[in-house]
Amino acid sequence: MTEQAEQSGAAARAESEELEATIYSKDYWDLVFEQLGKRPLFKLGMAVLALLYASAIYAPFLANDRPLVIEAVDLKGYRAAISSLSAVTTGMAGLMKMSEEEYTERLREAGTLGREGVPADRAAALVLEERAAEQRLTVVRRALPAAESDRLGAYEGPVSAALAAFRRGDATAAVEAATEAKTVARGLRRELAAWDPRSPEKPGIRLVGHRRWPLLEALSAKEVFFMVLWGFILAWPAWNPLVNRRLLAGDRERIRRWRRRKALGVGGAALACALLWTASPFHGEAGSFDTAPFKGALATGDMWLVPAGEPISEEMADTLVWTPVAYGAAETHSDAETNFRPPTWSSHARIDGEGRYESGPRKRAADSEDPTGYEVPAVPVEIRPGEPPVNHPLRRIAGTDELGRDFFTRILWGGRVSLMVGILSAALLTTIGVVIGSIAGYFGGWVDIAIMRLIEIIQSLPAFFLILMAMAFTDPKVVPPIVAIVVVIALIRWTGTARLVRGEFLRLREQEFVLASEALGFSDARTIFRHVLPNALSPVLVSAAFAVAAGILTESAISFLGFGTRPPEASWGALVNESKNPEFWWIQVFPGVLIFITVTCYNLVGEAIRDALDPKMKL
Repeated sequence: MTEQAEQSGAAARAESEELEATIYSKDYWDLVFEQLGKRPLFKLGMAVLALLYASAIYAPFLANDRPLVIEAVDLKGYRAAISSLSAVTTGMAGLMKMSEEEYTERLREAGTLGREGVPADRAAALVLEERAAEQRLTVVRRALPAAESDRLGAYEGPVSAALAAFRRGDATAAVEAATEAKTVARGLRRELAAWDPRSPEKPGIRLVGHRRWPLLEALSAKEVFFMVLWGFILAWPAWNPLVNRRLLAGDRERIRRWRRRKALGVGGAALACALLWTASPFHGEAGSFDTAPFKGALATGDMWLVPAGEPISEEMADTLVWTPVAYGAAETHSDAETNFRPPTWSSHARIDGEGRYESGPRKRAADSEDPTGYEVPAVPVEIRPGEPPVNHPLRRIAGTDELGRDFFTRILWGGRVSLMVGILSAALLTTIGVVIGSIAGYFGGWVDIAIMRLIEIIQSLPAFFLILMAMAFTDPKVVPPIVAIVVVIALIRWTGTARLVRGEFLRLREQEFVLASEALGFSDARTIFRHVLPNALSPVLVSAAFAVAAGILTESAISFLGFGTRPPEASWGALVNESKNPEFWWIQVFPGVLIFITVTCYNLVGEAIRDALDPKMKL
């Protein structure tokens, strides 16, 4: 028994020592993360914020009027491209005929001389015309059968000869070649006329269908960067433990050293994907003479779905993939549901076959007699490709606005503005506050006095009215409203962060490590930003979390008052201002609830970080 007791005691002591070693091996941030992990409200707030940001970042894949995949013939785009070849060539010939002085004088008369985007000389203008011709030729060649596309060489030859002659200074030969190219372009317009299934008796060339990825073509490199970055962040709980166990073998010291490397690796991977996207065949394809809004073209017959690479036939394959919500952020409908249709899961949103409401206030208003005796004609609802039936519960899950735009789509895309303004304004004001507060707290003396008097002057003025005044005098044509809101919020609300940082520096600047840094001859900048600032960041993180929430509220209020985003762009605050009529309750409820949820979650996260950074909470 004694031997068993000794073995049990030894095992208990070993376990206790191992536990003690584990406890003492934790650094400051280990303890902070441990405290945060014990708070369910922090986890809930972070999960909700992650989903909100994901919905904004991946909005193009959730709600869009551009299909993800389509195999079709774009008759409208083909006709527009081949019919405008002669106009482009005429522009080339006109540039070749005039002198540099005549070109400059024409720009001066038009008032475009020196304007951004307007070529300053004939050579630059000809480059733009050459690119326009190449875009149109690409569209035409892609739609023509292989046997017919060779006929475009009759146009390309004179164009190349005209450009070559112009560049070597032979204006006469250049004009002659350009005139020949213009004549050929007019002939190609007649000879390469496309066959239209809507008029099958008319002759024409049967165009070839091809596969396109319109949604991907419209993505910018910036959007790809944030999509990849947020994908890594959302998957962090899955891949981070795997890296710690497999690659770092669970070594706590190595895990600590690799924190920064993993963050830089995630950012570097997202940046690399964005750069690769700019070189991909998808990037810029949407801008290559895309003249066919897909839903409208499919509905009117200007575009037909066909198997990729095959000519038009009666047995057309429906190869078309839409996003879950097939509506664009600025897409309108010219039917009875245009203005303020309630969410279609509501009983008051039902519309009959003639285009009239079956119940609710809209029906009562339609049934009431007009004093003039005029009866508003009914217009049946138009169901475009990709859209649910007229009374399907998911057709308009958040209703429509005054112009008939899908409100759910506008909320998704509007979240990009509201959430981005909150993050960017908080980051900018935190940076300004940290720099100025560090200088004031470290140097003290007259520097501290001057900065504190400036802070007191700014804080004595009502911040919101300062922001409104600055926005009222900001020209949206010069400075985009989103940029103006971010900068104005940051320039007015940095004072709170500066005071927090100053107080921490006043406490830390007399510590031994600061005196040691000065004794070693380190510069003031290195002492401030390498040694003192990392120890003063605790209150800054808390302030930044609350600043994001304040930025979202400020942007919403500014947009609600009409000084923020301009239509057709949307933000949650601007959407609330779409209507103040309680009959259209969804206009205020949905974006208002999202603002409330977002601000509440940021406040929960800020409070959790504040408590976790408090040394008394780690006992």
